[in-house]
Amino acid sequence: MGESEQKVAKEPTEETAEVTGATVATEVSALPAEAPAVLPKTPPKGSKSYELIFLVDAALPKEELDALIAKVQGIIEQREGIVENVRVSDVRRLAYEIKKRTHGVYVVVNFFLLPSQIAELERLLRLDERVLRHMVICTRSS
Repeated sequence: MGESEQKVAKEPTEETAEVTGATVATEVSALPAEAPAVLPKTPPKGSKSYELIFLVDAALPKEELDALIAKVQGIIEQREGIVENVRVSDVRRLAYEIKKRTHGVYVVVNFFLLPSQIAELERLLRLDERVLRHMVICTRSS
């Protein structure tokens, strides 16, 4: 490390990860005084607020579920959208069999995106075999 670089003290803390519902250890670092503040992104002009709900098989490994969630977030962000919130349910019994599955995990993603990009998002979800069902609804205009 060069003399001009500062050492930043890191201490581990525990917090609940909203994406996986598990408790994970994270590091909180003390930022130097000259660090710029991170401003929240604003939705692009003309975008609307949407809620995506998709169902995956309960037998899907946690790593694969996390990768699928990251893929969906990446699809939204590549199209200049903003992911606002991601919630993952516990394993739930389905009211009826869907693709020969009786249990599943629901993932809810709230995001902002231009209406012209929704069809492509739905097409990509339809092609992913890990997604049993999905639904995108418009919650409010921005």
